[in-house]
Amino acid sequence: SLDAPPTGLLAQLVDGGVLVVPIGTHRRMQQLLRVTRVGDRERRESLGSIPLYGRIGDLLVDLGACKRSTVEEAARVAAQHGTRIGEALGVEEAELYRSLALQHDEAFAPATALVGELDPTLARSVPRPFLEKHHVLPVKREDGTLTLATSDPETDLGDLARAFPSQAFDVRVVTPTDYRRLWSVLDLQSTKVTPLAKSPTRSEDLLDREGTMSAHAVALFEALLLDAIGERASDVHLERYNDEVRVRLRVDGDLHDRPRFQLTPDDLRKVVNVVKVSADLDISEQRLPQGGRFRRRAGGQTFDLRVQTQPSLYGEHVVIRLLSQESKLLTIEDLGFPAPVAREYRRLLDSPAGLILVVGPTGSGKSTTLYAGLQVLARDPTRKVISIEDPIEYSVPGVQQTQARPDLGFKFADAMRAFVREDPDVILVGEIRDHETALEAIRASQTGHIVLSTLHCNDATDAVQRLVDLDMHPNSIGSELLAVVAQRLAKRTCDACRVEVAPDPEVVAGWVLSNPRDADRDLLEEAARLAADAVETIIGEGVDAAANRFTRK
Repeated sequence: SLDAPPTGLLAQLVDGGVLVVPIGTHRRMQQLLRVTRVGDRERRESLGSIPLYGRIGDLLVDLGACKRSTVEEAARVAAQHGTRIGEALGVEEAELYRSLALQHDEAFAPATALVGELDPTLARSVPRPFLEKHHVLPVKREDGTLTLATSDPETDLGDLARAFPSQAFDVRVVTPTDYRRLWSVLDLQSTKVTPLAKSPTRSEDLLDREGTMSAHAVALFEALLLDAIGERASDVHLERYNDEVRVRLRVDGDLHDRPRFQLTPDDLRKVVNVVKVSADLDISEQRLPQGGRFRRRAGGQTFDLRVQTQPSLYGEHVVIRLLSQESKLLTIEDLGFPAPVAREYRRLLDSPAGLILVVGPTGSGKSTTLYAGLQVLARDPTRKVISIEDPIEYSVPGVQQTQARPDLGFKFADAMRAFVREDPDVILVGEIRDHETALEAIRASQTGHIVLSTLHCNDATDAVQRLVDLDMHPNSIGSELLAVVAQRLAKRTCDACRVEVAPDPEVVAGWVLSNPRDADRDLLEEAARLAADAVETIIGEGVDAAANRFTRK
């Protein structure tokens, strides 16, 4: 990189000669300068900037965020629909923006690393509409350097430079979700916090005396939602214990406290009312459990939020499950199945008829496995594929997807009876949860259809017993049930934490010896030495990238 045109070339310029040269100390963005010789003077003018960075798809492959074949397919889709390749890739938001930061030679930062540095006075010194238009937010000013968060690494900082003259910029790239999270923190700091209530309060509407929405309650709910999205949480737990309010997020299967949300019991009551109104629940009913759902767009994504309230000794507890409507659809190869299992799954999908069940605990990825198979079936132009779901979690091209409406009397079993008259080849049922649905699934299989569905049970043998409990005849189960896929989500050591270690001899002995307790120390160490040559053993040390959780699902 050059910070000025080379003097050797300038000396060779004759009158009327022109030299165009890139200059600048930035490794991935250079200014194009044109120098024209006019007599014994030089006239210099900027021709703009030129990027020197690589393609985003190549960077994502280098970072291990996706495969080369995925990038090539995304490039084809992007060209076909006139979108950016980053949008078509469907990778995680954090991975995409980490790659964009690398592409523009800027630092990537999670919101958690910036929240503690936020200077509200500095952020409020520039009009908010201006900052949101340019997708920037001043974070702090220190030693003549202004730290900025931006969700657009290509934004023009010229206007902001005029607002902060003589300041060097330290740009941190954040995801759009984290950008909104930072604003939500500032909004909460500017709203009034209700004093601690010493006893349970009577039910009140979330509207204030003027009949308008409580700004503080809405800001709290938005902050909670954005925090959950940013942490990739599956559930938000709002709990009341006497005068204490506890906020927890379920991330990668485990619950984690969020101590930065210091809610009072009165704050919790108002947030619960916001949730109830959004989910069309009765805010005056606090004695009985209630369930509902609603959709909300946040952090650039649309989420289906399932709400369950539960009365307790000190007040209502609320659990909100977040289901993204724009998550990336995984293929069978992406599921992490062993190769023989993946091949067998594909073979089952080629069957002319029969019942295929995926079982496992709640949140174990049953629907994801079904959708991976559904994509294979939908690509076959000789088959018609229909699904009945509640809710529709993913949109799959080539599949006729229908939403169940139990509130209108349109349940899974009703849809199944209607579907068989539409000449389908494949029917997906979101879940077999009662006798009627199980009976229609068996009947559809008997009449020459492939039926895919899920059951809530722990393993494959439990699935058979569950069908018997639903009053299915053993002969029907034996003739129609093709296979049961039982699965769990296994935690993986975080890539930023993983450290290779020597295997524990006692653990290894449990793999290779029939009775490890009776083995002597020399035998245990020999088993460990052999295992060290055959397998890689790693642990997670715990770093900020994994929020010190050591693992990712």
